[in-house]
Amino acid sequence: MSSDYKNPYTQVVVAQPLSGDELPNARYRALNGLAIAGLVCGVLSVLTFLSSLLLVIPAAAIGLGWLALRQIRRNPEEAMGVGVAWTGMTLAVVLSGAGYAWTVYHYYYSVPEGYELITYPMLQPDGNDPERRVSSDAELLDKRKVFLRGYMVPTKQQSGIKEFMLVDDPGACTFCAPTPKPTQLIRVKLTGALKTTYTTRLLGVGGEFTIHTNPKEEGFSGIVYQIDADCLR
Repeated sequence: MSSDYKNPYTQVVVAQPLSGDELPNARYRALNGLAIAGLVCGVLSVLTFLSSLLLVIPAAAIGLGWLALRQIRRNPEEAMGVGVAWTGMTLAVVLSGAGYAWTVYHYYYSVPEGYELITYPMLQPDGNDPERRVSSDAELLDKRKVFLRGYMVPTKQQSGIKEFMLVDDPGACTFCAPTPKPTQLIRVKLTGALKTTYTTRLLGVGGEFTIHTNPKEEGFSGIVYQIDADCLR
C-alpha cells in the first residue's frame, strides 16, 4: 500500500476556542440566609407537639421563607434558595397543624377513665347574680370525680409537694395584681402516697371535687373549690 494513501473515513476535528460572547454564565449565586433560617425553623416546628405556645416557631418559619422568596425574586442572579424557602414553609404548616391537632386531641380526649372533664369557665358564677358564690355547674359537680387542667401557683416548696393551688392563668398568683378570683383558685390535696414537684407546665388533676360553702369558717381562706386528687398528668 502506498504511503500516500489517505483514509477517506478519517476526519480530524480541531476544537476552536470560544469567544468571550460564547462563554457560559458562571456567576456564583449564594444560598439565601433567610431561606436557611426558615428551613431550620420549619424543622423545629415539630416542637409544637409539646406545647401550643411554641406555635411562634412555625410562624417564624413562614415569615422567614416569605422574606427569602422576595429577596431571591428581586436578585435572581445573585441569590438562590427558592426550594429551601418553600420546604421550610411547608414543614412549618404541616408540623404545626399536626402539633395543634395533637394538642387538641390530648386536651379533650386523654381524660382518665371514670373522671369527668371540667373547665374553669364552668366554675365561674353568673356575673349578673352577685349573691351567687359558685356556678350552677359547680354545684352539680360536688362530690363527683373530675379532671381539670391548670397551672400550679408558685410555691417555696419545690419537691415532695402534697398540697398546692391550681389556677387557670400561668401568670396568675395569690400575691400578684390583679389577684385571681376565689373561684379561679382551686385547692389541690394529693391523697395517699401521691406527691409531686413544682412545674410550670399545664397540669392535669383528677380527683373528688368539693365545694366549701363557708370557706373562711372552715379554714380555707376564701378558697371555694377543692380537689382531693388521686391522679396527676
